[in-house]
Amino acid sequence: MPSTGIAGLTLGGGIGYLNRKYGLACDNLLSADVVTAEGKLVTASADERPDLFWGLRGGGGNFGVVTSFEYRLHPVGPVLGGELVFPLDRAKDVLRVYRDWSRAAPDELRADATLLSGPEGPALDVIVCHCGDLEEGERLVRPLRAIGPPLLDTVAPVPYAVVQNLLTEVFRPGLRHYWKAGFMRDFSDAAIEAMVDAFAGDLPSPFAAIAIEHLGGAVGRVGSQDTAFVHRHAQHSVLVIHMWQDDEDSGANIEWGRRCFRAVAPFLEEGAYVNYLGDEGEAKVRAAFGANYQRLAALKRRYDPTNLFRFNQNIPAAPG
Repeated sequence: MPSTGIAGLTLGGGIGYLNRKYGLACDNLLSADVVTAEGKLVTASADERPDLFWGLRGGGGNFGVVTSFEYRLHPVGPVLGGELVFPLDRAKDVLRVYRDWSRAAPDELRADATLLSGPEGPALDVIVCHCGDLEEGERLVRPLRAIGPPLLDTVAPVPYAVVQNLLTEVFRPGLRHYWKAGFMRDFSDAAIEAMVDAFAGDLPSPFAAIAIEHLGGAVGRVGSQDTAFVHRHAQHSVLVIHMWQDDEDSGANIEWGRRCFRAVAPFLEEGAYVNYLGDEGEAKVRAAFGANYQRLAALKRRYDPTNLFRFNQNIPAAPG
C-alpha cells in the first residue's frame, strides 16, 4: 500500500507480496546510513558495522535514525494477480483447499486469504500474486477456481503495482484502527472453524477483516539468527483488523477485535510480527523478537544505552 513507508517496513522485517520469491524487505537491504544516539552518521552493511546491520534487519527503530537505504533490486514483469471472492457460506471449504494448496505452492506464488466485510455482506477474499511464468500461474490458480464459481474473479496478467494497490481504498486515511496478530501454529480444520465462526456474527463496522498471510519460500531459507527477524519458520500469519470512522464507536469495535482474536489465539504462536504490534507491553515485544531479544538488548546497550530511541516497540539496553 502506498501509505506504508519503506523505512519502517524494512526495519521491522518487511512482509509483502513478493517475499516468497525474493525474501523480506530486510533480506534485500545492502546497507543503511544511520544517525546514532551520539549524533554520528555511520554506515551499516555486511562489511561495516555488521552488528548494527544485523539489528536493523528486523529490530525496528531501536538503534538510530536511518537516513538512507541501499537495496538489492529484482526485475518484476507483469504478474498474474488479482482477487477471487467467495461467499462466506463457502469460506470453510475454500480455506481448507487454500491451506493445502498454499503449503505446496512454488516460491513465485503468494496468496493471502481474508475474511472481510463489504457492501454485499461478509465474504472471503483471496488475493493472488504469481511473479513467474503467466501460463504457469494460470495453472496454479485452477484449484481455487475449481471449488466453484467465485463471486468475483479479477485474476489476470497485470503490472505488479496493480496488486500492490488492491487494498489502498480499504486502508484509506482517517479511519481508526485496532489490530492483533500472530503467526499460525496450527492451521487445522478447528482453526478454520474458529476463524469463520468468529467472523460470522454481527459486525459493528463495514471495515473488518481476519487476514491469513502466506509466508514461507525464500523467507524460510534465511536462518532465524541471521537477521533480527526471528520468525523464519512460519508458513502463515493471522491478522485481525478492525477499522471504523467515529470515536463513539471505538468501544464496540475494539471489543469485536478482541473477541475475534481470542477465538483464533489458541492456534497461534506466542510471537508476532513486530510491525503489527500495538501498545501491548514488554512481554509481547519480547515474544516478537524471540530468541534474538537478548542479542538485540546488547546491541541497544552499544548504540543507544540511554534509550533515546524509545518511541517504538522498545528494547531497553541490557545491563552493562
